[in-house]
Amino acid sequence: MRTPSSNEDVIRPLPTFLGAVSGLWLLTWRRRLAWRQLPALLATVLAVPLLACLAAFSRPEHAPRFYQWVVVSYLQVALPLYCLSVLGDVVRGELQTNTLVFLATRPLSRARLFVVKFLCEMAWVQVLGVACTLLLVGVGLAQGMREAASMAPLLLAIQVLAVAAYGALSSLLGLVHRRFLVLGAIYGLVVEVGIGQIPTNINNLSINCHLRTLLAHVASLSDAYDWSPDGTYTSLLILLVAPVVMVAVAALLFTWREYHYTEEMHR
Repeated sequence: MRTPSSNEDVIRPLPTFLGAVSGLWLLTWRRRLAWRQLPALLATVLAVPLLACLAAFSRPEHAPRFYQWVVVSYLQVALPLYCLSVLGDVVRGELQTNTLVFLATRPLSRARLFVVKFLCEMAWVQVLGVACTLLLVGVGLAQGMREAASMAPLLLAIQVLAVAAYGALSSLLGLVHRRFLVLGAIYGLVVEVGIGQIPTNINNLSINCHLRTLLAHVASLSDAYDWSPDGTYTSLLILLVAPVVMVAVAALLFTWREYHYTEEMHR
């Protein structure tokens, strides 16, 4: 009877999509939780809740208003910037460390590889976002704001949508150019700060505009900022569809365009 030798090729099954997600998620988890990353990780999660705590020690009578400002600033400023720094680096980070070649040689199409990498990094940002949002709610309850508990489910849902939308946009910008932080800043000033404030249909291009529509369902925020919940279903649909479209475009771009370590480092 013929027995297979150690030198013979062994046919192994190709990895499934879920298997690739599991493997890359484990890799992401280990890298993000490395000891040298923990100080930055704690600062990221605690910065916004600690800022909200300052109101209780400065002017308690202004605490509710300041707390509202912190919540809005977190969802519309801090969270988008963090998405840009993490998810914009989905491919660029691997390219600059010269590990993209290793990932690209796996038995997985480039489009699927990008989608899996994006999902793993976005899931990490979602975990941190949920932790930060829950801490914000806890700060509100500690300051005697009963509305904080009732608006917690809505804030969590909006945070998930915001990370998906800004994450998809950031990943696309990261593939367009290595200076994606500059592109993100230009986008923020032109679209979110500029076009998003125009009271016409063109403001539908702004992600923050749709987030404000959803946040308007919180009575205190609606009264404080004069936001209207009109068009909620349209905003919800856009926030669900736009990330899928942007990730699809980014995956196609990653498939068609060649990215080389040498060219990246000499630009």
